[in-house]
Amino acid sequence: MTTAFWNEPSTELITSLGSTAAGLTAEQAAARLREVGSNVLPASRQTSSARLLARQFLSPIVLILVAATILAWALGDAVDSIIILVIILISGLLGFVQERSAGRAIGALVSAVEVKAEVFRDGAIQPLPITSIVPGDVVQLTAGDLVPGDSIVLTSNGLQVDESALTGETFPSEKSPGTSAVDSPLTARANMVFLGTHVASGSGTVVVVGTGQSTEIGSVSAHLTKASPRTGFEKGLTSFGLLLTRTMLVLVVAIFIVNVLLRRPPLDSVLFSLALAVGLTPQLLPTIVSISLAQGARAIAKRRVIVRRLDSIEDFGAMTVLCSDKTGTMTQGEVTLDRAMAVDGEPSGVVERLAYLNASLQIGLKNPIDDAIVAGVTCDADTVITIDEVPYDFDRRRLSVLVKDGADPPLLICKGALDAILQVCTTVVSADGSVAAIVTAHDDIQKLFHELSDDGYRVLGLATRSLDGATAATVTDESGMCLVGFVTFADPVKPDAPATLAQLAANGISVRMLTGDNHLVAAHVANLVGLSTELVMVGGDVDALADEDLAAAAASVAVFAELNPLQKERIVTALRASRHVVGYLGDGINDSPALRAAEVGISVESAVDVAKEAADIVLLDKDLGVLLDGMRQGRRTFANTMKYVFMTTSASFGNVLSMAVAAAVLPFLPLLASQILLINLLTDLPATFIATDSVDAAQLRRPQRWNVRLIRSYMIVFGALSSVFDLTTFAVLEWTFHARVAEFRSAWFLGSILTEVAVLFVLRTRRPFFRSKPSRWIVVASIAVAAVSVCLPYSALAKPLGLVAIPGPLLLTVVSIAVVYLLANELTKRIFWRPRQRVA
Repeated sequence: MTTAFWNEPSTELITSLGSTAAGLTAEQAAARLREVGSNVLPASRQTSSARLLARQFLSPIVLILVAATILAWALGDAVDSIIILVIILISGLLGFVQERSAGRAIGALVSAVEVKAEVFRDGAIQPLPITSIVPGDVVQLTAGDLVPGDSIVLTSNGLQVDESALTGETFPSEKSPGTSAVDSPLTARANMVFLGTHVASGSGTVVVVGTGQSTEIGSVSAHLTKASPRTGFEKGLTSFGLLLTRTMLVLVVAIFIVNVLLRRPPLDSVLFSLALAVGLTPQLLPTIVSISLAQGARAIAKRRVIVRRLDSIEDFGAMTVLCSDKTGTMTQGEVTLDRAMAVDGEPSGVVERLAYLNASLQIGLKNPIDDAIVAGVTCDADTVITIDEVPYDFDRRRLSVLVKDGADPPLLICKGALDAILQVCTTVVSADGSVAAIVTAHDDIQKLFHELSDDGYRVLGLATRSLDGATAATVTDESGMCLVGFVTFADPVKPDAPATLAQLAANGISVRMLTGDNHLVAAHVANLVGLSTELVMVGGDVDALADEDLAAAAASVAVFAELNPLQKERIVTALRASRHVVGYLGDGINDSPALRAAEVGISVESAVDVAKEAADIVLLDKDLGVLLDGMRQGRRTFANTMKYVFMTTSASFGNVLSMAVAAAVLPFLPLLASQILLINLLTDLPATFIATDSVDAAQLRRPQRWNVRLIRSYMIVFGALSSVFDLTTFAVLEWTFHARVAEFRSAWFLGSILTEVAVLFVLRTRRPFFRSKPSRWIVVASIAVAAVSVCLPYSALAKPLGLVAIPGPLLLTVVSIAVVYLLANELTKRIFWRPRQRVA
């Protein structure tokens, strides 16, 4: 940003932006959006179709194979070279079409929970997507809102902005209208708010001066963007890739050396080795993952759960700990005012009216507590004028409003957590109306507080102070106050909450309650829903523990109360350090740090913007039952992805082992490079429908995670079994049928496809294959691939592919070997999985 907007008077700035205090017209905004583009950072832009298509062919192995193929063409082997390039092209196009389709489907789902801003358009406030904000827009901000662009403050009511995402500063910055010096740094521009930050408390209006890349965070995002912590799924993919790379390098280099030592044509040997490398690499894995995740996201959406980040589906299924507040998840989430009472516990109309004034006149923080007061009290406040407000924040845990009621002097009405109110009170209104020192009523106040809290009521204190002649209020005015009474609130436990938590536990997910409420209310709710209250930790306990000690304690504590945002974040981080996959469900400003710290951040559609933006998954209904359904779908998606990984790696590993032996003992290359690539393409086609497959119920009962050791063991066991039958086929072809070179390759080509396609039906389930019904699409695709494979040696494409017609007896033998191979896999599968039933 080159123009010093922060140094211009706001009236002149609005004029120079071609706007007004009432904002832009829809027509003006549309024209500017076409001119400056969408309000997104470069890192947030969707991958273009051209880039997505290019990505399908940018694997180093594929590029080397293409280069070697072009060299072979230049040396005269045009037919084989064209075939290889066509197969690579078809494989890439298949991946492109599937990934683009998946991306569009997810984009449509995410738009359902798009973050919006309150924008003045055509003179009225309208909720509009942040991506459509343009310079000159006037925006209304309240606590929890994301700042939609670099902006100048026009009005402020205790506006405080959390700028930690941009500046690293821990504490919110207070913002107000005015000007700042031209050379003032970001942190000193008190009249400016920035894209990427959010409102911590208070409210205000701003005029946008920069969007997208034309912002402070946009100008440095390409260089200073902090990489998001890698998810468990991403770490698993990386480990799996390393396993494949090591295996591929060892085997392929060994095969190439053997071919060279046997004086095979060098170029043929290179193409053969590179084709094997491609065959061992599950080229369609990114596509299969994208399809599975998109299919999973669509299925989860039917259960009213929207996935904002696709990778989180896999972590959703792997989740072992769920951290959640109690409101709306364990309780009904409909906070109602129970009563307003004096300090002796008797109903009080005076306390009721004071609570109403505080709740109805504050504008700094939308919250269900104040909504409940306003809805539960009928009160005449026409004569009351609001003078000022000290907005709520999570350190003070209080909210004060300065009012003028008729001829009375200005009165500061303060409402908040009882302990926070008592900290600023020196006197109390006694039952007889007299004022006494607070210490005289201390024991009675605490006794009443404990009784109400033990019954599950949330208790807030209410205090006042007369400020004669005051025209403004600050935090320092919250002192020497007089306690006038309490307001209590009820939020009954959901009838199905205990059963839902029991189901979560039965599915391998332990629940932690993380709440800002007092420990007595938290323990009351926890007992009703079935959580252990043997030990309840409060915020002070959390602060007193080092990270290592907190990690140990968090493993056995189910209820944490009286927490601030940073304490919630520390608990989530401690649980992750204990190797748990942690989900966090929250919808408030105070939840955003913990949402970002969790592997699976979960929020709700009605959440404040900053919480919704930090979440990976958004629930359209705040219900743990809905969450449970989504978690099961996450496990189903992960299980289907792993089916492809297990089957493809074991089959490919077995093929390469077989090739290594065949290349050493046969006087010719057992398959041509084009034949290897065609096998790889055809056998991958049924796998593109793996996302539609059913999953064994047993696999949905426990969290599932990447286990590279398990994949390696599976690859070795089933790959070796595949090689045994491959070598049996070699022996039959060579010594029983004395097959010629082309006949040998044709029979092996067909046998490889038939066995790999058929074994899919055995290995896709850990149960006996005849007791698990596969997806209809997998059946259709497998039959189609098998039919094409059988027909190819007899078709017009046979000659260019180096295939010949297979004699009937040899064809029958190949099919018979495939049937025996399936039975051997069924037996081996039962032996392999028996001791590993609890392994992911």
